[in-house]
Amino acid sequence: MAPKTVRVVLNAAVVAILLAVVTHTRADPDLFGNIRFGHDVVDARSAVVADHYSFTSQPVFMNHEWLFQAIAFVVFRFGGSAGLIALKLLLIAALLAAVRLACASAGVPPPAQLMLAGLVVVGTFPQTNQVRAQLCSLALLGWLLVVLLEARRRPSMLAALPPIMIAWANLHGGWIVGAGCLAAWYGAGVLAPPSRRASVVGLAAAAVAIAATVVNPFEWHLWQFVYETVGFNRAEIADWQPVFRIGWAYGVLWLLTAAVASIAVARGIERRALDLQAAAVVAMLAAGSFRVNRLLAFFTIAVVMLLGPEVAAWFARPRAASPAHRPSRVAVAATFALALVVVIGGGAAAASNVSCIRMEARTFPEPQVASLVSRYGLHGRMLTWFDYGHYAIWYFSPAIKVSMDGRRETVYSSDTIQRQLRFYYRPEERRALLAELQPDYIWLPRHVAVVEPLLADGWQPVFEGPQSLVLAQHQPADNGPIEMTNAERCFPGP
Repeated sequence: MAPKTVRVVLNAAVVAILLAVVTHTRADPDLFGNIRFGHDVVDARSAVVADHYSFTSQPVFMNHEWLFQAIAFVVFRFGGSAGLIALKLLLIAALLAAVRLACASAGVPPPAQLMLAGLVVVGTFPQTNQVRAQLCSLALLGWLLVVLLEARRRPSMLAALPPIMIAWANLHGGWIVGAGCLAAWYGAGVLAPPSRRASVVGLAAAAVAIAATVVNPFEWHLWQFVYETVGFNRAEIADWQPVFRIGWAYGVLWLLTAAVASIAVARGIERRALDLQAAAVVAMLAAGSFRVNRLLAFFTIAVVMLLGPEVAAWFARPRAASPAHRPSRVAVAATFALALVVVIGGGAAAASNVSCIRMEARTFPEPQVASLVSRYGLHGRMLTWFDYGHYAIWYFSPAIKVSMDGRRETVYSSDTIQRQLRFYYRPEERRALLAELQPDYIWLPRHVAVVEPLLADGWQPVFEGPQSLVLAQHQPADNGPIEMTNAERCFPGP
């Protein structure tokens, strides 16, 4: 069997594995809200839409993801869940195209490009296995770095920075990461600029690009919102925690990426050719992602795109020094057969993934809750668990208004958020909040500390499942038992 044929099949096997990984998509609690709020934007033909889903919200909904939500709604309307998965794959493809362009421009050979693309897929998987606006941030970071690298050879490329930042500011709040990368890149460039003129032009282009983010429906108020809300004090959001606290798998991913970055930096220092601008961006994202897990994907992308050539050269060095040997026909045949099995298995997995956005049981409440409103004619105010808010908005609105959902600071005051968090976990404070909000229903996971005191206070279960329960002050008319099911659930469920 020709070695070229075996190499082709091996590369196809790697691509099949990567395809199976990137097509796997799970539903995030915010997905329900993103589609619903996108519907509102399209209907109103405006990003500035007053909230009418919650009874504790502020008048203005600072929807910094309005453009992504509108796109996602249109895609879902015409393509369903498969369309949303296709949108996700398109954004991942845009990111990988930027990675390939950066690596190819730096002279990285195709096999190494595939290896580096694999590192990007693995390192960004916690963020790319959902349909969320942060996918736009990952793709735009990739193209921002392409522009910065290409501008060294063609300064005219800097003209692309303002359009990138304008689009970013309207798609996702991650534009602040792009602004930080621009500041780190040109800040380091001042220390070792190729020329004074290049340094001045770069700083001016970065300043214009960052200033251009004011081109959004909320204008300068978006900056004020970011200034007041972006920080490390989000203990209630798992994805906002340090990598050493969120779980061992995330810690391994960070360590893997940091190890690759260390190899590249060490090799650059050894050759006395360390790229200070690239190192500054990578160092910033390394520190940021260690403190906030959500930045891990940005860290991985920056390492691959900015330090990838050094990494590829380091991996190629041992292989070049090792003596060549010819594998036996049996080994070649076995390798070919195994690769073929992987190609078929990966293709089959990808084919099954593209039609279902999986709703995992540990994330979402029981599907039977969705039938409560129509079954019992429920209406009024519902004090909701943080992760149930968007699901309740999707299925219960307009009959039910929620007390809390995943929009957080975009529509709720800090005081409102903290009071409800205290309600969940400090049962002794429950009566003051209940007296203030006067909810008709309460929907919480069974494990929350306040559940037992509420039952002792006389709140009656309208629904009880293995994960959650809905409480009311008065039991509605009994329309018969609700059947439970454990069938696989795909978005939008129920």
